[in-house]
Amino acid sequence: MELNDKITLSLPCKAEYVSVARLTAAGVAYRMGFDIDTVEDIKVAVSEVCSRLINVSGKNNGGYEILYEVYGSKLIITFSSDIERAGCIFEDDEDGLGVSIIKAFMDEVEFCPDSRERILSMTKYIEEKS
Repeated sequence: MELNDKITLSLPCKAEYVSVARLTAAGVAYRMGFDIDTVEDIKVAVSEVCSRLINVSGKNNGGYEILYEVYGSKLIITFSSDIERAGCIFEDDEDGLGVSIIKAFMDEVEFCPDSRERILSMTKYIEEKS
């Protein structure tokens, strides 16, 4: 499948910028043709990861990047960070709620990919209209 566009967003670990990540995700997903409910699902999944990153960073002044990769029928969203403690940000998710939310709203989720800086990658496919 051919990559059409790449959008990279670099944000500080501050709660006031989560809306920027959500708006970017919504804009990209809407432009790709996802329906409004799916766009909302993607925004919630993005928010969940951003919030978790911010919580893990504590008082750290680090930041994170979100890479939105647009393919013909899928959107891949990958998070990476320079925060030392970011690592596998959901490994201590006691109640599993964050993981459950992300898995419920996205088609594929890869936690802690091989790369040191990559934290999470999630994919959403556009359903074919019949």
